[in-house]
Amino acid sequence: MLFITIIYSEELVNSSQINISKNWFQEPSGWIYPMDINIPDSITPNEGFPVCILLHGFGGNGAQFIQQYQNILNNHILIAPTGYMNSWNISDEPSEAPDLEMIADLVNQLQSYDNINPDKVRIIGFSNGSALANRIFIENSNSGIDIICTIVSQLSEAQYHDNNFYYPANETGGNQEFDGYNNMITPILGRKYLNIGNINDPIIPYYGGEAVGVIFLNSLNAAFIIAKSQGYDGNILSEGGVQLGNSSVYEYNYLSNQIIHLKGNSGHNIDNFQREYLIDFLNYSQIIGDLNNDGVVNNSDFLMLLSFVIGGNDSVSAADINFDSEVDIFDLLLLSDFLQNM
Repeated sequence: MLFITIIYSEELVNSSQINISKNWFQEPSGWIYPMDINIPDSITPNEGFPVCILLHGFGGNGAQFIQQYQNILNNHILIAPTGYMNSWNISDEPSEAPDLEMIADLVNQLQSYDNINPDKVRIIGFSNGSALANRIFIENSNSGIDIICTIVSQLSEAQYHDNNFYYPANETGGNQEFDGYNNMITPILGRKYLNIGNINDPIIPYYGGEAVGVIFLNSLNAAFIIAKSQGYDGNILSEGGVQLGNSSVYEYNYLSNQIIHLKGNSGHNIDNFQREYLIDFLNYSQIIGDLNNDGVVNNSDFLMLLSFVIGGNDSVSAADINFDSEVDIFDLLLLSDFLQNM
């Protein structure tokens, strides 16, 4: 007998329909999340495109957010859902939608497409979307989500208190203690994480405090907590940070670029330098500073970087520590400072 197996394959395209419907007390008959999609024009890599899920801020939508990144993050497939009532369910927002369930379903669907790399699913969240991205970091256990970037919103006291991470089992906000975040959870290991905050943010207090119905942690403490969840066992990095080039942005780097916090002064937004740093963070497959590709940054890498500076070698991207397209003494100084603070 002859058995013939037919393998059906499907690629995600701009006209694809991703229909994820959820029902809850606000929408008992079900509600479908709108999804905007942008596919790069380039040839699909052998391993598939990385994909980035974009989570808009309060009052925004997916179509607006995808326009901000489609020309600068053009080597990723972009997916931008729109939240119920243009918000994401964190605390006292108008939405009580099961957004974490939606994200889990979305990631599972995306990982089934032939032109998507199932191990390179990234998240970028802005403001209210950043708070949802933090929930994903804490609550979602799909290891295919390898990078999470949060913009102008750090961890809240609800998400981390009593030296543990928590998630809500039911409705959030109201008069509940810690907004209903009362179930302990441990984030999975191995994810890269970038948080960008600004000391002059008029909406989210950089150094912590109450705003938009939430009590926020100090941004520097929040980054340290994230780093500890990924295995960091050192001290919190000094408040001064490492200035990046001649910019007004300061970097706090844990675990050889796995966990990074950027401190700036761009209000409730990001400037071009912070945005370019974010794009580089998503694009670099090699650990910045790991010049010998052994998975760690140490004195051996410092000696290699010294030889590159002396020899004028600008071709190794991981040697450009401050992302100014040059390999020079300033990169040496940054790497030296980083090694002293490990």
